[in-house]
Amino acid sequence: MANILTGETAISLPALFAALPVAVVLIGRDGRILAANPATAVLEKGPPEAMLGQQVALIHPDATRSMARDLWLAEAGLEVPDNEVTFGDRQYQVSVRAVRNDTGEVAAFVVAFTDISRLKRVERRLSETNRRLKARVWEDHLTGIPSRRYLDAALAREVRRARRGGQALSIVMADIDRFKFYNDRYGHLAGDDCLRMVARAATSALGRGGDELCRYGGEEFIAILPGTGADGAVMVAERMRQAVADQAAPHDGLPWGHVTISLGVASLPPADHGSHRDRDTLIAAADAALYAAKAAGRDRVARARDG
Repeated sequence: MANILTGETAISLPALFAALPVAVVLIGRDGRILAANPATAVLEKGPPEAMLGQQVALIHPDATRSMARDLWLAEAGLEVPDNEVTFGDRQYQVSVRAVRNDTGEVAAFVVAFTDISRLKRVERRLSETNRRLKARVWEDHLTGIPSRRYLDAALAREVRRARRGGQALSIVMADIDRFKFYNDRYGHLAGDDCLRMVARAATSALGRGGDELCRYGGEEFIAILPGTGADGAVMVAERMRQAVADQAAPHDGLPWGHVTISLGVASLPPADHGSHRDRDTLIAAADAALYAAKAAGRDRVARARDG
């Protein structure tokens, strides 16, 4: 085999092949392993010389199918894309390059296996960190339900979707009755527990997977109900009210003696081409209905006049 350089610095290609820091295999177009450098021992297939003359399936169960694909790509003049495989607990990037004879025919493939396990671990840690950061942004830290920031984005999205598809959309705004008195009477730690209790109870009352309860701010919550008209939203709101009342959490500041919520319902009807009600207007309508529920005595549901 030819040497690289000359004289005292002459290096044979076999020596260079053996010194490569990554596992490299030479595979004939018939799928037989023609050469393997010492680094291939990390693939847990035994010494390199034991691989010679064996079929490529010895390296990996999917290798035969991959070889057929790679040969088709190479003969079509296309680049063979890198891919990834796992050996034991290690992950490798596989790079395949065609070796052509003097007539330009694909005679063999050089396959290099680069250990990317450490890189993958770093990627997984970064992915998990990003997931946690995203959760902190979109999740209310006290109640565990979606935050106001999430609510603003989600409701704007649902309004656009409802208009585009001509579907109904409703929201329910809920407020804990006389919550300031509750905080003053029982303390802020108890107030935090109350907020969590209301969030859990109200969420349990939602009817479908697409419905979401978000914290709007303070002691106020908003439920987004895609595809739900005004009548259906009133029914959901009543379930939310009852679910909180059923907890029977003591509240001396209310005549009935336990924690309750008041709720306001507003809806964007199907094919609402006239009002062009946007997110903020929808919230304002629900807020007005909530005010009416409180004015009427609390622990009840009120519906916006135009929806």
